[in-house]
Amino acid sequence: MTSADSPLPARRLRIRRSAAITGAAFVAWLTAAPLALALIVEQPLWGAVSVPLGAALLLAPLGVSMWAWRSGVDVTADGIAVRGMFTTREIPWRQIDGFATGDEGVQAILSDQSQVRLDPLKPENLPQVLEIGGQELREDAPAEDER
Repeated sequence: MTSADSPLPARRLRIRRSAAITGAAFVAWLTAAPLALALIVEQPLWGAVSVPLGAALLLAPLGVSMWAWRSGVDVTADGIAVRGMFTTREIPWRQIDGFATGDEGVQAILSDQSQVRLDPLKPENLPQVLEIGGQELREDAPAEDER
């Protein structure tokens, strides 16, 4: 089999939240762990309150780091997948009419004119996103003032 016969590798862009969130969650876990373990083992409060509170103190930073690791945007030639901690919404390119950028980041404008936020995608990532999707970058010209 020659290199001309082998298919090109599929291009994919994965954009996730900052690794600083995971680092901050780890530091929070390190600082909360002694208090959480003391609540679970010693039970200084009522037994019904100490154990769940200690478990919550241990699991909250873990949940935040899992959210930061999992949530984001995946771009492929087939479309865009918006990932949350437990959910994934796949949007095929044929349903995307365009993109809007603003103070809140980037939103995909769908064919039904609804918008989907693409966190943590930034406007500077749009040319690469469009290239992977085989789309063209075009900017709408601002309307001229009528006088």
